[in-house]
Amino acid sequence: MGFGTNKSSFNKFGAGVVSSHEEGLPAEGVSPRGAVLAEGNLQTPYRFFLQIRGVDVAYIVNVGRPSYTVATQDAKLLNWNFSYPTGITWDPISFSIRELFEGYTFTSILGLFYGKLVDYGWDPPTELTRVSPVLNEQNKTYGKDLSKSALKESLGEVKIKSLNDEGEAVETWTLHGAFITSVKPSNLSYEQDGLTNIDVTVKYDFATLEVADAIGVFSAAARAEVQSL
Repeated sequence: MGFGTNKSSFNKFGAGVVSSHEEGLPAEGVSPRGAVLAEGNLQTPYRFFLQIRGVDVAYIVNVGRPSYTVATQDAKLLNWNFSYPTGITWDPISFSIRELFEGYTFTSILGLFYGKLVDYGWDPPTELTRVSPVLNEQNKTYGKDLSKSALKESLGEVKIKSLNDEGEAVETWTLHGAFITSVKPSNLSYEQDGLTNIDVTVKYDFATLEVADAIGVFSAAARAEVQSL
């Protein structure tokens, strides 16, 4: 049997060809871009990395994965309604970080995120009249203008990686055009003895997903197994 032929003894629960085109699948074969060739491991929510510049991954305790919503518009014809897609909106993600004051950093976690804001995108009003230790005069000529490019630069690259039991990345989400929209430190209280944390919300233009073994060795193995039958 050759790759991409229309005859196959496989059903939708068996092994088959991985393809992004319907014509590349057996007539009664598997769903597009999916095939079962061997026993695998279930993914678990506690094996992940969130990579953000300046933050050690060990202190990030949870993160939401990118999700999207397809916007639609309804059109009415006589007694029927028909829905049509009009666009895709990517939903913001949130993550939580345990706070620390000493160790590998030169500041606190909250100080790090505050620095990302004031170093790149925003000046408090008090800073505009502060005497510069370099110029020995007040800063009256320059104040940062809040912009998307500055906030993107302050955050840096954002990647969310799901890992297998050997610590290898099996799925990698990359957020494009990402910037922070909310930083919420947890409350302080005499009645609590737990750890403090910061909840951060990030908005982005879109996300791309890279799946390990979607090409290369896995595809070659799939092709060889199907062609041998």
